[in-house]
Amino acid sequence: MTADEQPTVPTELDRAGREAVRELAEREPATLRAVSSYLEDLAGWKTQHDDETDVEADDGDPDAYPDGVPERATVSVTEIGDTEYTYYQWREGDEIRSRTDQR
Repeated sequence: MTADEQPTVPTELDRAGREAVRELAEREPATLRAVSSYLEDLAGWKTQHDDETDVEADDGDPDAYPDGVPERATVSVTEIGDTEYTYYQWREGDEIRSRTDQR
């Protein structure tokens, strides 16, 4: 990349990440520097606390979802004691549905 070329969006990002990066591309340089600093701090924190944080599923492999859970569901994985649990949450109309499975 030369100094005159705009950086390209990383190909490793999922759909939400690409949308976030495209949105940020429209912001002022000072905002981008503040966000960059925050993201560096967040990445360092997540690296130290990786085993404690919930993991959200990416845009989803439908086979990864159990029967009755739509692929648009948000997925969190948490460990309590020595047991991992997968928590699914989604909206059906005005209601929020959820399901928890032991891994």
